[in-house]
Amino acid sequence: SPRQVRSAARILHKEARKILKKYASRLAAEAVEQMRECMAGIERLRDRDDQIPALQAEAERLDELLEQHASFARKSALRETLENIGIAVIIALGLRSCLYEPFKIPSGSMMPTLRTGDHIFVNKFVYGVQIPFTTTVVGESWGQIERGDVIVFRYPLDETQDFIKRVVGLPGDEVRVTGRRVEVKHAGDDEFTVLEHERLEQRCYDNEGDKPIANCTLYQETHGDKAYVVRYKLNAAERGELAPPPQTWKVPEGHLMVMGDNRNDSLDSRRWTVQVEAVKADGLLTTKDLRDLTDERLFSMTRPDYVDAQADFSHDHVIFKASHRALDHDLALEVWRDPTLGAESIAAAKVGRLAGARSVEWDALVGEGQGPQADALRRHGEAVAAAHLAHDPDGQQLVVRLEEPAAVLSLRCGRALCPDEPTLAATLGGVLERFEQNRDREARELLARPSGSTSYSSQFKSRQNPRDHYYERRFASPEDQGRRASVWLRAFRRPEDGTELVRDAALVHYGLETDAEAGPQPQVDDNGVTSWLLDDDDAWVGIAADTAREMVVVLECGKSVCRTEERARAVMAGVYERLPRAAGDRRRLPQLLGTADLDGLPEVPAGRLELAEYDRVALEATVKGDAHSVEVEAWLRPPQGLSEQIAALVQHEGGMEADDALMPGAYAKSDQGVAVLVFPVPESETVVRLRCHPGLCPTRQTAVSLARRAANRAQDPENFVDPEAERPQPFVPRGNVKGRADRIWLPLSRFWLPIR
Repeated sequence: SPRQVRSAARILHKEARKILKKYASRLAAEAVEQMRECMAGIERLRDRDDQIPALQAEAERLDELLEQHASFARKSALRETLENIGIAVIIALGLRSCLYEPFKIPSGSMMPTLRTGDHIFVNKFVYGVQIPFTTTVVGESWGQIERGDVIVFRYPLDETQDFIKRVVGLPGDEVRVTGRRVEVKHAGDDEFTVLEHERLEQRCYDNEGDKPIANCTLYQETHGDKAYVVRYKLNAAERGELAPPPQTWKVPEGHLMVMGDNRNDSLDSRRWTVQVEAVKADGLLTTKDLRDLTDERLFSMTRPDYVDAQADFSHDHVIFKASHRALDHDLALEVWRDPTLGAESIAAAKVGRLAGARSVEWDALVGEGQGPQADALRRHGEAVAAAHLAHDPDGQQLVVRLEEPAAVLSLRCGRALCPDEPTLAATLGGVLERFEQNRDREARELLARPSGSTSYSSQFKSRQNPRDHYYERRFASPEDQGRRASVWLRAFRRPEDGTELVRDAALVHYGLETDAEAGPQPQVDDNGVTSWLLDDDDAWVGIAADTAREMVVVLECGKSVCRTEERARAVMAGVYERLPRAAGDRRRLPQLLGTADLDGLPEVPAGRLELAEYDRVALEATVKGDAHSVEVEAWLRPPQGLSEQIAALVQHEGGMEADDALMPGAYAKSDQGVAVLVFPVPESETVVRLRCHPGLCPTRQTAVSLARRAANRAQDPENFVDPEAERPQPFVPRGNVKGRADRIWLPLSRFWLPIR
């Protein structure tokens, strides 16, 4: 057709022009002239419809001339095809390297944002253009990586793999993760900012997005101006397990920290580790060594944050902190509810056991403070009938008696928590407020655990199993059940509030001061039972205490039953004789006294079948601080040599002096009680620095003993070098970033959705 002829002629004309331009000097002049004539004829005839046959003839003639004289310069069909393919590949590679690259999601680590098998486009010029096969980025200032961006990068531990994660930390940021709580302290800020979480009602689905899964929750997380959805599976607290400790990372310059949106199932910065030969300074001193050489028993070990970030595995730095008992941080509460011996007696007995206790007014404790809190404390004090205060070297103790309901509360508060009386009153005021709301609350529910870094272990006694600790029996005639004609036995077996306190409360209850010289004197029998016999108007009262067996017995025998003192002593002697066996076996408590001992006096129902009046809680404090710590640093085969490393440390510390008595080449100093020792271990080419604080090393000799133990262990590298140590490598180098994930293009149901 005319169209095909013109097209062929145009192609031949173009080919001839290129050949003549490049190879005219290699062709015969006559052939060149003939080719030019054909090219001129084609140009003259190409646009004339009536000259198609002539155009075809000129084109065929030009083709013959090219084939005859310039075949060496003509391209074959295969060569033409390959060149076209090459050009297409170059263009595709350029687009892929500099503009956009398709990427397939291989796992569910970014669920629910991206599903397994999703196909996405990665924008490769938004952060600058990366030169192919290098980590060099040109035009990095075009666009900055932002927190919350979803990026594709080469996996730092195996750069043949591409990973996709979300940026949570930029250079200079600190990131702290505690369970589901993510906090970020931006570079230059002083405080951490918690990333907001809003729980969503949507269900979680499997990695393919097909089937719903259980024990999973979705949250909308907000990081700056970006909001996106993350998911968490059942956490440790919800499974009844201990929550993992907080983890903190500081992002170095030129690096990023990333996390997957599928927070429990993502191999990301939190979990990346490498296997290396690494020094373990905790191999030089162990907790067993510390227990052997110091007065402390419980220790925890940590490493400073910089150790995890450093790439020098020939150096390690560990800190051992003792869990030191801090009596001045302790807190304890005892509560008696409607005590059988009377609230006044219990309060008096408790106060009597406190050295230097004095009576105080509640308002005087509260002080002259004004405001809602002070007014509330004064209102709580309206129920206080009496209060007594005692001091000891570590704290204060306040005992209060309430009228309605009859109750006694005793609070001991360490000086670090209650440095003054108003603070003590405020602490007990909180207890009284909770007690007024619910008088059945146990002491451990009434006492609030202090906030702060101090650790507390809770020791408590509840009101469970009250039958194990109390037994009561009454005898009286049906006609007369008055006190004078009845017998009342109360046995306190292993009382939780203490045998001595119950004994003293019983004596006070019946009018006998525990430290009084006047009045009935106690008798001690062959079993070690101490007893008193009191004449209390209508009844004889016997009180017996066996502190070794933890038993107290109170027996009232009305004077119509025990008509004489001798009769009362006889009845009580029988009870005291059986006391040791009843103390060992509660099933023998009914054998203490029976109708046969009272000439057939019948038994009547007891007032209390059990005693659930007392419980207590003690919050015992331990503190972990620098004052009770030791630091150990080790450098294995320092590049500059042992002597130079020692000299650098001595110069850095300042004020150190040679101490060959410790070991050859050692240096030492003491700075405000902190012992610092630096010494070489030539056998393993190691330098060690030990820093021990005065709470753990009160004397130089303790620090020297620790240093010598460390030096002895350092002689053998097997003690402190791990050839297959796992070390964190949590950050992505900026040069590994390939681009930002922009849009989904497969599956079609989610075509062109933006990736947020």
